Amino acid sequence: MAALSNKTAVVLGGTGGVGEGIVKSLLSAGASVVVPTRSDHKIERLQAYVGPELAANLLIRKGSVNNEESARELAEFLSQQYKFIDIAVASLGGWHQGYPLYGYPVSDWERILRDNLTSHFLAIKTLVPMLNPDSGYYFHINGFSAEEAFPMAGPVAMTAAAQKSLMQTLAREVDRTGIKVYELILGPMKTRDRLKRGHGEEDWYFPEEIGDYIRGQILMNHQDEVVHYLLHKPRL
Repeated sequence: MAALSNKTAVVLGGTGGVGEGIVKSLLSAGASVVVPTRSDHKIERLQAYVGPELAANLLIRKGSVNNEESARELAEFLSQQYKFIDIAVASLGGWHQGYPLYGYPVSDWERILRDNLTSHFLAIKTLVPMLNPDSGYYFHINGFSAEEAFPMAGPVAMTAAAQKSLMQTLAREVDRTGIKVYELILGPMKTRDRLKRGHGEEDWYFPEEIGDYIRGQILMNHQDEVVHYLLHKPRL
């Protein structure tokens, strides 16, 4: 259970439905985990979720990569605290559905680009320079809309596809270093909020299982494949 002891991880979006599960899994494996957030409510919710024992290795920092200034502040904080980080996870963005492309409001389009694409660009600029150049890992959490058409949610699907392209490009750009980049494309998830509303199928993954996959199937086995699909659990 202490396979990641002495490892430091930064999880952007670590207070979200999927991100919190990844945080808990990494903490359970012995890692120290930094989670930036702007919400006091989400801080309390995450601390209660992981429990007091695991929270001893959880550092919550007020911050985000919502814009260039906040990303720069987070980078400065991390560089002051750590020489390198070992694991970076970006689980950012949100869902929006409701208009055909020819009727999408420009204000929504620009917000989705900022939240679902620019934030990932700023995450790369913030975290990749902090990764251990000999053995760092960058994990990007994406959804199945990256490869499927979603009528009435075109900007979200478009940015998901663009996120995948960013990760594939980044993987090639760091290929001569010891940094590894992984794109995880997820199906519907059994997040805590969805379960409270009675939503969830037997073959959906729990968020903690995504963290378990990261540490068990990738960190321990050093896989070379960049894109990994966790769409549905295999049926027994």
